[in-house]
Amino acid sequence: MNNHDCKVFKSFICFLLLWILFGYHPPSTFSANEPIFSENKVEDYLKEHKKEIAGLAAIVIDEDEVIYKMEGYADREKEILIKEDTVFEWGSVSKVLIWISVLQLVEEGRLDLETDIETYLPNDFRSKKTFEDPITMRHLMNHTAGFDDSYTDLMIHRSTEKYILREVLEEADIKQRFPPGDIVAYSNYGSGLAAYIVEEVSGLDYREYVRKNIFEPLHMTKTSIDPYLDDNKWVREQRGKVQGYSNGMQLIEPNFYSIPMYPIGSAMGTATDLQKVLQALLAEDGALLFNEKNTIDSMFEPTLYYPETTIPRVANGLFYLPSKSQHVYGHGGNSKAFSSSIYVDRKEGIGVIVLTNMKDESTFTSGIPEIIFGEYEHVKKDVKLENSSQWSGMYEPARLPSSGFSKVYGLLLRGKTAQSGSHHVIMNDFHYSQLEPGIYKTEDGSSLYSLDVYSKHPQLKNVLSNTYSDLLYVPYYKHLIEWGGMILAVVAILFSFIYVIVTSLRRIWTKKHLHLFLFSQHVLNLLMVMNVLWIGYQTVSMVSYATLKPLLTFNLIYVIIALVNSGFLSVKIKKQRLGTREKRIWMMTIVFTVILCANILYWEFYY
Repeated sequence: MNNHDCKVFKSFICFLLLWILFGYHPPSTFSANEPIFSENKVEDYLKEHKKEIAGLAAIVIDEDEVIYKMEGYADREKEILIKEDTVFEWGSVSKVLIWISVLQLVEEGRLDLETDIETYLPNDFRSKKTFEDPITMRHLMNHTAGFDDSYTDLMIHRSTEKYILREVLEEADIKQRFPPGDIVAYSNYGSGLAAYIVEEVSGLDYREYVRKNIFEPLHMTKTSIDPYLDDNKWVREQRGKVQGYSNGMQLIEPNFYSIPMYPIGSAMGTATDLQKVLQALLAEDGALLFNEKNTIDSMFEPTLYYPETTIPRVANGLFYLPSKSQHVYGHGGNSKAFSSSIYVDRKEGIGVIVLTNMKDESTFTSGIPEIIFGEYEHVKKDVKLENSSQWSGMYEPARLPSSGFSKVYGLLLRGKTAQSGSHHVIMNDFHYSQLEPGIYKTEDGSSLYSLDVYSKHPQLKNVLSNTYSDLLYVPYYKHLIEWGGMILAVVAILFSFIYVIVTSLRRIWTKKHLHLFLFSQHVLNLLMVMNVLWIGYQTVSMVSYATLKPLLTFNLIYVIIALVNSGFLSVKIKKQRLGTREKRIWMMTIVFTVILCANILYWEFYY
């Protein structure tokens, strides 16, 4: 090589080195550069919604990089800021601990997901089964065991009773409404039953099992699972420093309730402690939780798909989050004054935690994961779109109570689906575009609820499937009859109220004789209505079902007395010499009393 060639070669090498150092940028991967991009977007999102934050802690993990965001106040009145030692209630995110526990026992060969759960339950356990088909742990994890829901004894204020999980499960006001595997209905009871099976198989109290097999391996010293926080004094002290708020930033008082079926929602701790669960779920081998890598891998493999599709819905108790990567699973949670979410994408190595001290919050618990994981993009197929009119109608969630007075709330939770154009639908003011036959997506809500899959059912007609529950078709005649009965009951109440007021005033002014049985019936009607309203108030206040039993018994006594009195009035109306106006009042009293009794019996406002 001559001197000229040598100089050229050296110049080339110098240029190459400079280009590598300053000019060359290797192709970016999703996980390598995403944290900076995500952090900026999260920061902008928090600024945009700053006025909607009471208190918030968010953690994003992208492989080895961790982003922390803590905003707002633990106690707005005392101006206590959210910090690393702030504790949050997990709500239903607590169920993640149940499913980890179940898979640990499966890995050890002590539990099988496809075996009838009666194999693991005591012979004298009072089961809620009504169908002969076996219920498996897989059904419990997929929320397809067929159980309905209950709004009583879910959370109780100032209870002094120490809860035994078996007793709580046996006393629960729950029925098996559907055959196993038939319908998806999110079930707190089913999750609690799975936790009890963990107790029976392991021989340990569930709290002790979680402490020994999850908290200790992960060094989680700032998390409690006991409903009274007796298992962690530090958490109990810190809980007194945080308050809960509504979406309108109003203080919720009181905001600490105990959960009798505690495995389903009693976990409480710091965001950094929950981060340890997230990191363990993201770890390639899952060694801190499981002995075999395939266990942690299988935990995030779909175990249930939307009807007649290949779209995942559930993976071993974790719910599918429609996202850009299309393999994100996790869980959300709500308590009386807190909301939370945890989502994991093991294939990309990304995880998100969002904890807030706000009731029924979704702006952050759903919005931040959507920013991190991206919006769902459906793979388009060359198919002919269906006529969406076939899905028009009234629907209600499958997880509603099917018995007991709380089933009346179903009237308020029904939604109407109507056709929009030829191929789309509108439900609850949300516009859903058809992606392909049976699959609809909305841009109006968060990504968690963006996807609906509609299907036909041999017995239930139409079924609309979303994240947590199937929606079942309600015939219009049933909807109209039920609402018609309620409206007539309101008219009956107004009639009794007006009659008592007018008759009392006339009695004072004119000293006119009143018919004791007629007047008494209207007073009794009003007392019954006041009792029903008090039952509703007490239920919303989260008192125990036992507290409501005397009130419900009063309604049963009312029905007996009212029907006997109505029969007496029916006899007297023929014997009394009444004017046309008075006779109408007597007849209306009898009819309206029967309507009120029918409503009490139909909606089961009795014990």
